[in-house]
Formats: sequence, C-alpha cells, structure tokens
Amino acid sequence: MKSIRLIRHAESAANAGLRTSDPGEIPLTENGKAAAARAALEYDGHAPELIVVSPYLRARQTAAPFITRFPEAKVDATWPVHEFTYISPERCVGSTFDERKPMVAAYWGEASPGYVDGPQSESFKGFIGRVTDSLANLRGRKEASILVVGHGIFMRAAEFYQRPTEDPADPESMRRFRHYTLECPVPNLGIIDFSGTFSETSK
Repeated sequence: MKSIRLIRHAESAANAGLRTSDPGEIPLTENGKAAAARAALEYDGHAPELIVVSPYLRARQTAAPFITRFPEAKVDATWPVHEFTYISPERCVGSTFDERKPMVAAYWGEASPGYVDGPQSESFKGFIGRVTDSLANLRGRKEASILVVGHGIFMRAAEFYQRPTEDPADPESMRRFRHYTLECPVPNLGIIDFSGTFSETSK
C-alpha cells in the first residue's frame, strides 16, 4: 500500500504567542527546532521517497532534519500545501495570536465560503479546492512513500472534505469544519496517515 503521511510543523513563534507579520516567514522557536530534530530521529514510518514541504518558513525548518535523515528522498517545496490565510496579512502586521482572535471569530462567524479578505488571502472554497487537488495529486504520484510537512488546518481539511456529504460551498459545512478543527486540533508535529483508513499519531 502507498504510504502518504502529513505532519504538522513544530512550534512556531505564532504558536508561542509572539508577534508576527508575514505568515510565510514565521519561524520555529528554539523549542520547535529541537522538537523537530527529535521527531525526525524518532520517525517510524516508511523511509520517504518524496518529501513535500510547504514553502512557509516554519514548515521548511521542520522538514530540514527529516531531509537530513532521509538523504535519498526527493524534496519538493513548490506544492501548494501551505497554510490557509483567510485574514489579509496587511491587517495583522506585528500582531499576536490573541490580538487576532476577534478577526478570526468574525470570519468564521460570518461563514462565507467565497469571501476573500484582501491581498495575500484566499477564500475558504478556494482553500478546500487547493487541499483536495493536492491530496489527489499525492495519491497519483509514483513514489510508494510520501511525507508532507505542512500545517494543521490543511491536514484537517484534507480529512474532513473527503466526506461526500460535505460541500465547501455550503456555509453550514464551513461552520461544521471550524467546529471540528477546534474540537480536534492537530498538535505540533502531529501526523495524519492518508495511506488508507485514517490513523493519527502525535510526537
């Protein structure tokens, strides 16, 4: 059976409550870097033939020790497996996670799948399309073992929107998805296995 595993990045500066600006350039904390190094050493899945990495800095830093451990693997950091940015970054310059909470609550409360908040943001419907296309492309790859280093909401979306009853263009589905991510967040360095029946582990 083909092995496709998605792993969330390690602790980032935003996760630690620090001020951030550009979502693509948020780094890991020192604790996050150390945890990523340990996770790579402890990784017990099939040795990946392909490592797909979100282009965002925190994912690239998380992937680095995995790439070192598995030097035979091909590495591709061009796939669109990056974070879902639904609040325009220009509204969030120098803010903390807690300071962004009112904007986040308003976005999900409105639950408008086609809404785009501003520059460098995307609609929910567009995000889910990107996620499902990426998962289909992963399953179509020739490599027998693939590791994707990315983001928690991307991972939950890949899982949730395989359900044939869920339509990302439906506001109620969007609300259900939000509830699911709050009830079942992916921890830093958590892994979801998309090889067949879902299984989940955390490091």
